[in-house]
Amino acid sequence: MRLASTTADLTGYYEDRSVAAPLEGMARTGFRHIDLSFYHVIYKGSPWIGSGDGWKKEIGDCMEAAGKYGLDFVQAHSPDGEHFKDGEARDALILSTRRSIEACAMLGIPHTVIHAAGCGKSEALFREQNTAFYRLFEADAEKWGVDMLTENSAEAWNPEYFLRTGAEMRSFVEEAGIPRLHINWDTGHGNVQGCGQYEDILAMGSELRGLHVQDNEGKTDAHLMPMCGTISFDDVMRGLIDSGYRGDFTFEGSNTLRRADAWPWYRKNVKDTDRLSSPPLSIQIRQIAVMKDIGQWMLESYGIQAE
Repeated sequence: MRLASTTADLTGYYEDRSVAAPLEGMARTGFRHIDLSFYHVIYKGSPWIGSGDGWKKEIGDCMEAAGKYGLDFVQAHSPDGEHFKDGEARDALILSTRRSIEACAMLGIPHTVIHAAGCGKSEALFREQNTAFYRLFEADAEKWGVDMLTENSAEAWNPEYFLRTGAEMRSFVEEAGIPRLHINWDTGHGNVQGCGQYEDILAMGSELRGLHVQDNEGKTDAHLMPMCGTISFDDVMRGLIDSGYRGDFTFEGSNTLRRADAWPWYRKNVKDTDRLSSPPLSIQIRQIAVMKDIGQWMLESYGIQAE
């Protein structure tokens, strides 16, 4: 099974906001399989929401970096933005998401995580509007041969989000009936929701195509590497084995060492002159390398060859 981590691990460490910028740092972590994050591509002046093909240069830079550092791209995360309120913000999300799907095809990425969003207290309305949202990209996914993966969340911080358990996830994608819509399971979100990881993974079955492996203390979405929180990863591993999971083991433990501005906890009393508000890039890279070692141990403890 391939061990992967996200370029979001290095968010905030590069003045260059290109999606390719973190790849040199990721190469130094020891990871060779990469989850490419488009999460923050919507900003003023971004080529991902502008006219022309400037965004394709960033993908060309990704290809160049992959060749230089011996990397490949196994998963992606689509942009964050406004799902349902009409206007420029929603237009930017739709345009950048479509471009990110095409970018996945250019890089040989088989699937990308596209979050659903809350839209009120009605589960029926949630399902209706989010199915319509995913249908906006159905033709793009078919054209470029890229699967969309919806993701679970937790009621604690997202009470209007009704994809919280494995059973809810599976019923949503089956009812939506979109051939290229499947599931990404976030272990940290499941822990906050109080899910039984083993049972929920079994409930998703063959619809489970991707993972975000992270830990927390069960109260907030902390994005810690495994063994830093309260998740029983034995339950996770047994679930993956017994369900016949064939995807990658992709980390999202970006905040094990927390930057001053890392959601959901912010370092107190930070001043412009402070020297210790955030760990330096060199130490962050070492932490990510330890996360890779932990992943290898987790897989090999269950007789799975870590690639």
